[in-house]
Amino acid sequence: MRRRSSLALAGCFAVLGFLLVTAASTTDATRKAEAPQRSRLVALIQTRQDQVDELDDEVQKLREQVAEAQRVAVRRTEADREQAARNARLAMEAGTVALRGRGLLVRLSDSDRDPADPSQSGAYRIHDSDLQLVVNALFVAGAEAVAVNDNRLVATSPIRAAGDTIVVNFRPLSPPYRVAAIGADRRTFEESTIARRFERWTKLFGLGFSVSEREVEVPAYTGRVAIATAEPVGGN
Repeated sequence: MRRRSSLALAGCFAVLGFLLVTAASTTDATRKAEAPQRSRLVALIQTRQDQVDELDDEVQKLREQVAEAQRVAVRRTEADREQAARNARLAMEAGTVALRGRGLLVRLSDSDRDPADPSQSGAYRIHDSDLQLVVNALFVAGAEAVAVNDNRLVATSPIRAAGDTIVVNFRPLSPPYRVAAIGADRRTFEESTIARRFERWTKLFGLGFSVSEREVEVPAYTGRVAIATAEPVGGN
């Protein structure tokens, strides 16, 4: 019995050894078979990592480009805003935009009296020189924009006489004359020499002259600005 048991045990060990050897051989064969795949996988991972690193670099460069573009856009926007503000100031100074604001309205009109001496008839009428003096006094009083009978005055605007008619910007005016001045100070204007003269002339000759402070509108200048040469302020 013992001999049979020993033989059986020896057989079991033999079978177990065979299985272990077979398993080891199989594992080694599997490992050898998988080795090329593992190498390719490692190479693929490295390639993908290199690509990710390159993409990270590209993303960083793009972010820097976007940031620079934003800085340029901000500078350009600021420059555009500054240019727009300069253009607005120039347009206001050139009189090419309509304005509305607090100011003075001066009304002038011919006298309705008949002169006792026909040779003195001119004293009973408003002349182009009268309008010129009133306009100048309004500018001295701080007016930023002036219009006569809705004709905007600019640096080149003429106020002239054509016979018995007053012409502003080459457009004939009909009395009464309305001089609107945005920004003019009433006290300064009323203390001017021309305002005091008109106060006397209204009593002596019956000329129409009144000053009121109110919201006034000055239209845009629509005429042609005839300038032969010009240079920036402060230019050489």
